[in-house]
Amino acid sequence: MSAAAATSAWMLGACGMGVGPLAIYLKGEGCEVSGWDDATGSPMELQLANADIPLLRDPWAAGRAPLVVGRSSAVKPGHPALALATAKGVRQLRRGELLAERVAERRFVAVCGSHGKTTTCGMIVAALASAGADFGYVLGGLFRDPTFPPARASATSPWVVAEVDESDGTIGAFSPDVTVAVNLDWDHPDYYRDEADLEGVFRALFERTRTAVVIPAGNERLERLTAGLRVPVLRVGPDGDYRARPVAGDHATSVLELGGRFPAGQVALPVAGTFNRANAAMALAVAHLVTGGLAAEPMARWRGIRRRQDVLFEAKGLRVLADYAHHPTEIAALLQWIRETHQGRLVVVFQPHRHTRTRQYATEFRQALAVADYALVLPVYAAGEAAVEGGGSDAVVAGSAHRLVADRREIAPLLDGLSAGQDTVVAFVGAGDIERDAEAYAKLLRRRGADVLSRDLPDLVADRLSAGCVLRPNEPLARRTTLGIGGAARWYAEPATVDDVVALLRAAAELDLRYFVVGRGSNLLVPDDGYDGLVLHLAPEAWGKVEPLGEGRLRVGGGARLKELCGVAAREGLAGFEFLEGIPGTVGGSLRMNAGAMGGWIFDVVESIEWLTPQGRVRAARRDCFDALYRDCPQLHGGVVLSAVLRAAGRDEPAAIRGRMDEMAVRRRASQPREASAGCVFRNPEGDKAGRLIDASGLKGRAVGPVAVSPVHANFLVNGGDATAADFLALMRDVRAGVRAAAGVELQPEIVVLGREWRELL
Repeated sequence: MSAAAATSAWMLGACGMGVGPLAIYLKGEGCEVSGWDDATGSPMELQLANADIPLLRDPWAAGRAPLVVGRSSAVKPGHPALALATAKGVRQLRRGELLAERVAERRFVAVCGSHGKTTTCGMIVAALASAGADFGYVLGGLFRDPTFPPARASATSPWVVAEVDESDGTIGAFSPDVTVAVNLDWDHPDYYRDEADLEGVFRALFERTRTAVVIPAGNERLERLTAGLRVPVLRVGPDGDYRARPVAGDHATSVLELGGRFPAGQVALPVAGTFNRANAAMALAVAHLVTGGLAAEPMARWRGIRRRQDVLFEAKGLRVLADYAHHPTEIAALLQWIRETHQGRLVVVFQPHRHTRTRQYATEFRQALAVADYALVLPVYAAGEAAVEGGGSDAVVAGSAHRLVADRREIAPLLDGLSAGQDTVVAFVGAGDIERDAEAYAKLLRRRGADVLSRDLPDLVADRLSAGCVLRPNEPLARRTTLGIGGAARWYAEPATVDDVVALLRAAAELDLRYFVVGRGSNLLVPDDGYDGLVLHLAPEAWGKVEPLGEGRLRVGGGARLKELCGVAAREGLAGFEFLEGIPGTVGGSLRMNAGAMGGWIFDVVESIEWLTPQGRVRAARRDCFDALYRDCPQLHGGVVLSAVLRAAGRDEPAAIRGRMDEMAVRRRASQPREASAGCVFRNPEGDKAGRLIDASGLKGRAVGPVAVSPVHANFLVNGGDATAADFLALMRDVRAGVRAAAGVELQPEIVVLGREWRELL
């Protein structure tokens, strides 16, 4: 069965900006869609939840049987999810291949080019929406405007707009109705042999285009590649077929004089800078091609794309922004825009993306950064690549005044010195994880009490919280975990009511503030620099009630301690909860992680769960609506468990139940360390035990500072004193390397690292 006919899809890498929107588009077309991603917590995860797309590690186990697997090119052969799909005999397609099949019979507008695709595609969507057009679209990012999802399907229109990606060669699968080529520069040396190879792919795309190719006027490379096509080539620019000439503008707006194929006249646009005006003119040309005209305010719906010129902080004399630019041409255009709209000092923090690109463009990066007054260059974000000679950040700073910053803790002090005393723009630039550095610096400035334009959490919830709700800043988290390690949370809250939780979640969403729900803090590592977000704790005093309901059932609050649950069960003569005795957690956390021990799992006793979604909606569902996976329940990702109804396996004498609990407690004390720990650190590989592998690799007793592999149970790393998260991570790396060398097995973490992703740290 073809992907176009498939009614069920499993999307791998679903939290990424490529696969996530396609998953939402497929759902809008009526497909049954689920997804998976090794990394969670991205803004795309919220979009998937809004579209009711669950994240399932094994859709077959959840009663779904996908007919096609779509994946990001970042999901490499050998990934366990791909191995599972192969074992099931399911067809596997990369993101571009799947999209190409879905739009093959549509009037497809393909937006392509080396940079600016997402912005131009978003502008096309905004221009068509302003004109009231009916169409579908698939973006490669997120709109700033929350009313615009990253994708939409239309049941009545043949038109679909989407960007197509040349980085992995899947651009060769498309035969568009209209092709919009924003630009073309040499890039992706990791995939293409040379420039001619890359150009050939674009020329072939132009030749397959059925109606028209749209290019910027005056682009010599695109003029050459579109010469002699059988379809019209429409040029956009001051002297193009679609004439657009800037006649006025300021730091935030532009006025274009239109002519040629455009209706003659002037239009005001909510964009500034040369490259933004050029992209907007391309978008207007496409809107005119599709609709035959333009709206009176053709870009009225435009609010921009996340990670494109995002202003994170603004106060008198200082502006901090972040941008995804990662090619020299993009960086040059961005810095040109800043210079056009700002006359003061310009400081750039740049993170190169991929070693092969850095080696290819080290000189061009250096030249582009020369526009700045000061440039700080971070280590290369490898994106899964191995290091190559000449592909490090030292090649970018060589022979220049740019400064290499190997330790990211130096960023804030350096920026403080460079931004003092003058009107300054600080631009964080790159496609890797530099956004975290930008957000951290902006939030540091807010903590200092600067005169910022945005409000903080207390401002939004001041009149919405109950008298019993606790909200305080800079809460130390080490004491909130069983491991006893880590820094402080920016905000810490103990809500007393459901309305408190709703108010806090909605305020966090409005501020784009991350949040995390913590119970006893077992199975959790807090980084040394803490958590720049909101930590919610359902304290047992308000959320710990355990209520017998009769007929072998208990209603338990999300903050109820498992030890208290076991005590009530024993007193009521309810059997089947004994395995939970001694697990240092709460009911909410145990459900989110599907806690288990001694052969039992918490979902074995679940009848129903009531929880709050990340959008602040209370939901309740029976057990069969949840995927109880190994140490995971995807439906509860980002949610807050309010309560659950649990059902006993049977009845027995309280003394007999208490005796079994005591027996299990004895077994637990004999098999698990008494020192502070986070529980089992690594997942058990299929058919084996992580503890056995660590022990067999001769790693028991291995230590980094006060953190050691427990001599009692090798899958426990214990805190022997004043340990740091850095110590813990260093020992995790040692253990993984030791097992890899001895047994050829790559252990995967079971515990959660707060606010970070394991792939960044291990």
